[in-house]
Amino acid sequence: MALVLFDLDHTLLSGDSEEAWVNYLRKKDLIDNKFLEKKREYDASYRKGKFDVVSYSTFLLGPIECKTLEEIEILAKPFAEELVKKYSDSLTRKLIDLHRLDTCLITSGSLSFLVKEISNLLGIKQFFGTEAEVKEGKYTGSIKGVPNFSEEKVRRVREWISLRNQSISKEIFSYSDSILDLPMLEFADHPILVEPDENLSTIGEERKWKKLKRVN
Repeated sequence: MALVLFDLDHTLLSGDSEEAWVNYLRKKDLIDNKFLEKKREYDASYRKGKFDVVSYSTFLLGPIECKTLEEIEILAKPFAEELVKKYSDSLTRKLIDLHRLDTCLITSGSLSFLVKEISNLLGIKQFFGTEAEVKEGKYTGSIKGVPNFSEEKVRRVREWISLRNQSISKEIFSYSDSILDLPMLEFADHPILVEPDENLSTIGEERKWKKLKRVN
């Protein structure tokens, strides 16, 4: 049985969960158009592999500052249902079925309370996301710890393995579309690219890594 690491956005799902979350909040009148514009600026930086993950994650938490866990759960559950219905495609189903006997783990830079709901709907029990700080039952608007990007993804997976008293002896598969996940891909025995960005595609070609395409 292998360990399988899935990035979420544009990898296991065909779209961007945080972009969808921001649009969802806009429909609920919890953010304004200026927030959407700033989000697009971060997206452009992300695609280039150059952006401040702490600044970005804190920015995304702004709209839920002072809201209770229950208030956000009420928003997150129906949001996740809509998202999975919209962005689950044939590749999503193929990958989950392919690894149905393996230990699967979603590791995403997206906010963990979103990743939790999405993972549950996809039938994947183990997940990591960027943690939001909570005090006295309310979100503070700050992140807890380090955002779950790049090397932090590998660190958390290593820690997860260690806490289960397992050695890194089983085969590891890793799926991603982003250059920011290069550390996670290098960590795996089987790095697999899903419609990778330009920078990651170049590295993948040099290293002869497997590439997958989505079929519309």
